[in-house]
Amino acid sequence: MPTPDRHTTPVPEHLPLLAAQEGIWAGQQLDADSPAYNTAEYLRITGPVDPAVFDRALHHVVAETEALNVTFDTDDTGRPRQTTAPAGDWRTHIADLTTEPDPPAAALAWMDQDMSRPVDLTRGPVFGHALLRTGPEEFLWYHRVHHIALDGFGLSLVARRVAEVYSALMAGEPVPESGFGTLESVRAEEAAYRDSARHTKDRTYWTDRYADHPPVATPAGRSALPARTFHRHVTDLDPSAADRLRTVARELSVTWSEVLLAVTAAHLHRLTRAPEIVLSLPAMGRLGSVSLRVPAMVRNILPLRIPVAPDDSLRVLAPRLSRELRAGLPHQRYRYEQLRRDLKLVGGQRRLSGPGVNIMPFEYDLKFAGHPSTVHNVSAGPVDDLAVNVYDRGDGTGLRVAVDANPDLYTKAETAAFQEGLLALLAQALTDPDRPLGGPRAHQAVPVLDGGPLPAPARPVLSLIADHGARRGGAVAVEHDGDSLTYAQLFGAARDIARRLAARGVGRGDAVAVALPRGTDAVTAVLGVLMSGAAYCPLDPKAPAGRTARVLADTAPALVLTTADRAADFPVHAVFPLHEQAPVPVATPTPPGPTDLAYVLHTSGSTGRPKGVAIGHAALAHFVAAATHRYGLRREDRVLQFAPLHFDASVEEIFLTLCAGATLVIRTDDMTESAAAFLDACARLRVSVLDLPTAYWHELAYAVSTGTATLPEAVRTVVIGGEPALPERVQRWRKAVGTSVALLNTYGPTEATVVATVADLHAPELAPGDVPIGLPLPGTRAAVVDGELYLLGPTLADGYRPEVPDSARFAPLTALPDAPRAYRTGDLVRIGEDGQLRHLGRADTEFKISGQRVQPAEVESALLTHPLIREAAVAGQVLPDGTRRLAAHLVAEGPAPSATDVREHLRARLPAAMIPSAVAFVERLPRTSSGKIDRAALAAPSAHRAPTTGSPLEQTITGVWRSLLGTGTVAVDDDVFDLGAQSLQAIQAANRLGVELGRDIKVAWLFQHPTAAALARFLADTERPSAPAPAGLPPALLADTRLDPGIRPGISRAARDAPRRILLTGATGFVGAHLLARLLADTGAEIVCTVRAADVPEATARIDTALTRHGITLAEQASARLTALPADLARTDLGLPRETLSDLSATCDAIFHNAATVSIMRDYATLRAANTESTRQLLRLAAVNTTPLHYVSTLSVAPPASHSAEVPEAFLPLHEGLRYGYQQSKWASERLLEQAAERGLPVTVHRLGRVVGPVGTGYVNESDFLWSVLRAGIPEGIVPELYKDEIWTPVDFVARSLVHLSLNPDMTATGPVFNHATLPRVRLADVYDWLRDYGYPVRLLPLARWRQQLPPSADAAATTLAFFDAADGESAQPGTETDLRLGHVRADRVRAALDSAGITSPPVDRDLFFRYLDHCVTAGVLPAPARRRESRSRVSAK
Repeated sequence: MPTPDRHTTPVPEHLPLLAAQEGIWAGQQLDADSPAYNTAEYLRITGPVDPAVFDRALHHVVAETEALNVTFDTDDTGRPRQTTAPAGDWRTHIADLTTEPDPPAAALAWMDQDMSRPVDLTRGPVFGHALLRTGPEEFLWYHRVHHIALDGFGLSLVARRVAEVYSALMAGEPVPESGFGTLESVRAEEAAYRDSARHTKDRTYWTDRYADHPPVATPAGRSALPARTFHRHVTDLDPSAADRLRTVARELSVTWSEVLLAVTAAHLHRLTRAPEIVLSLPAMGRLGSVSLRVPAMVRNILPLRIPVAPDDSLRVLAPRLSRELRAGLPHQRYRYEQLRRDLKLVGGQRRLSGPGVNIMPFEYDLKFAGHPSTVHNVSAGPVDDLAVNVYDRGDGTGLRVAVDANPDLYTKAETAAFQEGLLALLAQALTDPDRPLGGPRAHQAVPVLDGGPLPAPARPVLSLIADHGARRGGAVAVEHDGDSLTYAQLFGAARDIARRLAARGVGRGDAVAVALPRGTDAVTAVLGVLMSGAAYCPLDPKAPAGRTARVLADTAPALVLTTADRAADFPVHAVFPLHEQAPVPVATPTPPGPTDLAYVLHTSGSTGRPKGVAIGHAALAHFVAAATHRYGLRREDRVLQFAPLHFDASVEEIFLTLCAGATLVIRTDDMTESAAAFLDACARLRVSVLDLPTAYWHELAYAVSTGTATLPEAVRTVVIGGEPALPERVQRWRKAVGTSVALLNTYGPTEATVVATVADLHAPELAPGDVPIGLPLPGTRAAVVDGELYLLGPTLADGYRPEVPDSARFAPLTALPDAPRAYRTGDLVRIGEDGQLRHLGRADTEFKISGQRVQPAEVESALLTHPLIREAAVAGQVLPDGTRRLAAHLVAEGPAPSATDVREHLRARLPAAMIPSAVAFVERLPRTSSGKIDRAALAAPSAHRAPTTGSPLEQTITGVWRSLLGTGTVAVDDDVFDLGAQSLQAIQAANRLGVELGRDIKVAWLFQHPTAAALARFLADTERPSAPAPAGLPPALLADTRLDPGIRPGISRAARDAPRRILLTGATGFVGAHLLARLLADTGAEIVCTVRAADVPEATARIDTALTRHGITLAEQASARLTALPADLARTDLGLPRETLSDLSATCDAIFHNAATVSIMRDYATLRAANTESTRQLLRLAAVNTTPLHYVSTLSVAPPASHSAEVPEAFLPLHEGLRYGYQQSKWASERLLEQAAERGLPVTVHRLGRVVGPVGTGYVNESDFLWSVLRAGIPEGIVPELYKDEIWTPVDFVARSLVHLSLNPDMTATGPVFNHATLPRVRLADVYDWLRDYGYPVRLLPLARWRQQLPPSADAAATTLAFFDAADGESAQPGTETDLRLGHVRADRVRAALDSAGITSPPVDRDLFFRYLDHCVTAGVLPAPARRRESRSRVSAK
């Protein structure tokens, strides 16, 4: 049959689905993006194959197979329908894999990748073909089809037809007719059957047979939806075993397939002890039907119930099964889906039948032009539970048995064990058909560890805390940063919150999201929510907005409890401001009961999204009672709260402390700046119990063991947990601290209420290197089944909220008497001779890092949203020194993005702990022999390589960073922050370098000198006390300021009246967004904006986001003239193809270069590419057609007032004031532009001072240095002496001025340098007065004192202090203050130009500053003042 002419395709015909297709359509709609319904097989052809002829044969067969030329959608009523749609221009994937190291593995890997892609049924094609050469005379023909189009027999008809057509074409003979029937004949036969008496008879048979709804027994003991993938374990029965199977079957007067069914039923009986097994048996449904010669989907499922007793032998069971099967086969046309509806077994956990046995007897003895082939099944479709697939290999080599298992119900090990047990039982039955098949119970004895009884009954936590409030109300309950609450105050404040919540209708059964940082407010809020009867759900304040939105959507809280300044972060949720000023109604809350939820905590989810663990009050009460006893907490204790609310360790810290009547000491952010500072603070706070994440304790153990920090004498107990403790650190600790301080190693998933087992690592008898996780808490138990840990007892969570596939981890443990409810942890353990548990690893891919559980699937899902990443596999790795890291292995889609780009992409979607520190692009992911991703290979870290180059100091620095980052590729010139370093790791690096080098290392130095080479040079210079560090410039600076000789004016095109196309860089920044808006308003040109992005949609989205953030709305006509251009100015050729550069140089009438990396911390080497070299590349582009280039610079390139009394409107020579990388990079760009101007290129330079928010909106540039200073100081009530005055210019006025000057030839001729400093200077003393008028009682301090008193905990403060530390580190004399003042700034040219055009700006005065402060308070950048500021009318009247 010829392929239909695509130009004369008839109008599509819409037809109803076949009966079998309806069930598959419904199943696909449960997960529309799932590839589970992809079925496939491949034939290994031994002999030469002509790919071109084979491709012709495939196209011929596809064209004549109706079922492959269809699409599926729904009609206006929502009913599914099939539409005839010629497959059209599809292609066979043809590849020669013989050059691969392992060609068969490469072929399987390709198939696995193809199988993972879902089919779009509405568009098609519903199939795919590949011809893969794996040897000199070996080819694999792979054909995949969605199950809705073909069943297994239909696939065999197509395969047989392809062999026939290929053989005919190779022989040069006419292609015979296919003999295929039509889909319409099948559809008509089905309609006739539904109207027949036979249909009624069949229905009666099945409904009578299953009227009693027999229970369905499975080894998992639970059910789950079909997963997107499945575990598979394959074994071949050799010819002798297959022959024995057939011989025994003949002796028993049954078929060999019935023997296999009987043995499967017996094996399931052994595993479940169920008296009756109900199998799912796929039935071909074609005998005596027209469908016998129609490739289509007509397969049905037969439920097959078989009574089984332990003493049944194969001789007894096989005939019994045969009778049952043969009784049902005459009725096999009655649809399984309809039977479920008849019996009301649809939905929920209702099941009609259990594990499937798919016997595929269609022999594939196919020859292709005389060359033999063997068939290999890839997938038979989705797996509900277990599926035993048996098929004849067709080459005389026996039978293949493939067991498929739903991964949400079974592990790979359990899948293999099931098959091994099945085949062992089969061999036993074939050897002795009269031997009982029941045998001993399949479960081995399961060891159970018991934590013993609770010393006293568990009491509700609120009752315990209320007792302390009533009996010891004056005792201090909570301390934080100098503030404290007694138990009476705490209980009273929490009760007030509960009453206010109750008045809002919140109570039992509700959840309240809590978005608060560590502090007394957070503790009070948590207790208040519990007193209201609701459960609390803490939110991660640093989580990306998208992740928080998913958590809120899943939790569906009644309210979000937060501070007023954060209310705007939750626009679609009802917000409960914690400190509401206005009077609010109150009501009496209903206290929670033991069955009510206490809290919901979210952990990483295996489905790619976080999952909420729901813990009840009874579980919390039991945990508190058990852990308080086990830890030995006393009223006299002062317990540190280290963890934020969204970590379950906070539950332990808060409730154990308060229920014991002790004092909770909440840490401040600045305590963790260094190990020594942390322990010093603990000493000052008299902390007696430390509860720490293991990752942080590792740093303390190292510091204490090296003598750089000292454990306070008051500390008597240290509790660690969150990830495995390193034996080396345990030994360091024991050697330095001894055994007098209790060191408790805890283990426990969130699903078991924080902690499940505890070990005493301080025990004197503990052997070196042994780090047990101990024994269960009192009142709980733990079982070890096949090496995996199961937890039992009253501390188990209620489950997940909402239900997720992982819910199956909570299930009865049938291996124990009475099948108690258990939680399957996924952790592999062993029991030592002392009876304690030892952690061995994971049974799955979950990984713990920095105390957080990470499911690689969630990270992979986020990675795959990057448009340049085609495949992603993430694995947790433990390096030889114990460092834990996440490693991402990626396959790029086109040019690979940088590791930095990948991390930035993830930071917008995931918490910091889930960002891989190692990112590697590979040509292909490692695969196992079955074609699956080789997770074991990914988890094995590459060998660490010590640096072979560099000075000893450089090698020390790179060694520390290699250890912290978990990578062996830190070179002396690598920027560690581009490699993924974070602020905590910078603190760790400073600590470790201080120990290694025996000197004080400031964290600021690591930020300013992020390469080992730069830091080593700096340290070498500062180590010489006899000579102060020179104020020398970077060696590369002067070399970078030489303009290439070839950059000279090129073609001088005729000037246009108005520009038609303008190139703008930096459009997503503060100034850039306003420049973009002004260019669109003042010109009719197309504005091409370079944006660092992977593609045009992402670039456009970034511009839209920037405009929205700055309150800029473009008219529709203006938006149409905006073109986003993905680029990277730090790369060669700006990251653009040469043809794009050529187009820009030919078509752009002006270039506005505004982009720059603005950082007060980074050195010149890390900024030169983006800031200086980009200017050189744009000059090269502009020179081609002598295009004007307008450069946005900064007044900070000028020398300070102490060096020069005036800043001229002219290029500046080199001077000593260029001390920071950003200044240097901008000065270097100006020097390039100066040379370009000397050569005749039309350039202008626009120096800006402090650019403040637009007059109209009051928006503030929060990253501005001065606003960082104010953000750090205002909450503390202190501001520094910085300078007398400076120039402030509103951004909208700057943009208007700059565009006017740049596009007016008369104005540019007066340049080329323009200092935008026309407005009166703003006195800093006035600014501070305005702050006081607004309501902030700030005190003015000398800079040095301000720095001393400023807590470095806040983000703004950390950066600000780091800047001043860095500045002092480079000062010529100790104590020299950072000089930020400029002399008189000449702005004659700008002033004259603006005067002639009548362009003016409103004054920068108190009213405008108040608008800025209003914005900051509303946006949460600044806290609201304690007292309300005076109205502007009163202020003005003063």
